[in-house]
Amino acid sequence: MVPQCLRVSVIAAIGYSQYFGESLYMMKRSVNLVFGILLVIAGLIVMPMPVPLGLIMIILGLSLMVSAWPALQRKLKALRSRFRKISDKLSRIRHRLPGFARRLLDDTEPD
Repeated sequence: MVPQCLRVSVIAAIGYSQYFGESLYMMKRSVNLVFGILLVIAGLIVMPMPVPLGLIMIILGLSLMVSAWPALQRKLKALRSRFRKISDKLSRIRHRLPGFARRLLDDTEPD
């Protein structure tokens, strides 16, 4: 058993963020992935409503999942490069979009 004073000195020596950084990153990634999936599912359920709330929920969910799931980011990049006209239109209206949608467009910008 490591004494508490030794544990605190080790954390102070190597830095708090390095000691706890990996586990906090994994927790944040897991939470983003779960909430993203839930938002996409809820957006698909709400999609038939006349108000475009479902589309907003899907975009929110995708923006959360892109940061946590690199395979999804690669897939969205491939889709944007395949459908170049739509991608160009999205890039032109990028400055009018909210921050989460701008981050999604920046993360999935085709090369």
